[in-house]
Amino acid sequence: MLLAIIIAAAATSGATAASPANDICLAMIPPSLAALLSSQNTEFALPMLTDVPVERLMRTAALGGWPCPYVAIADFDGDGNLDRALLLKHKTEPTVRLIVAHNEAGKWRIELQKDWPIAIADAQVEPLEAGLYEQAKGGRDAVQEIDNLKSIQSDRAGFLGGPAIGTKQAFFSINGEWQSIRLED
Repeated sequence: MLLAIIIAAAATSGATAASPANDICLAMIPPSLAALLSSQNTEFALPMLTDVPVERLMRTAALGGWPCPYVAIADFDGDGNLDRALLLKHKTEPTVRLIVAHNEAGKWRIELQKDWPIAIADAQVEPLEAGLYEQAKGGRDAVQEIDNLKSIQSDRAGFLGGPAIGTKQAFFSINGEWQSIRLED
């Protein structure tokens, strides 16, 4: 299935106007959310599967990974609606904007917005299951991490975000507030 997506992405990579019909990443963003994001983030663009390097797509397909590394879908707050965590790409700079959008019965509310100095090709988000997550940080940087959480226990889904290779952050909505913890690859 994912291989078919990769082939479709390669076939449409030369297209000038992408649409949800031919891009899995765009298809994962509802039109009303896409319009809201575009109007509020004029220096950023929606992510597309063609932003992912082909080698990375092939590696993800072989491992059976999440189909779009820029959009995570889950019910982050437990209300029964599927929310989104996604990355927008800056139009001119090697920067992505992390957005968490809460779905209130089809109406979208932005809950979290964070800019990272990462090129879109090197970034990712993916859903995480509920559970216990522990920070795997040690060594000389451990002193700097003293005020950060050491673990998160969540009964709800969350998401992982950051560089495709290296330390990432796991985000969970706990008691109505977003908390994160650093996780190693």
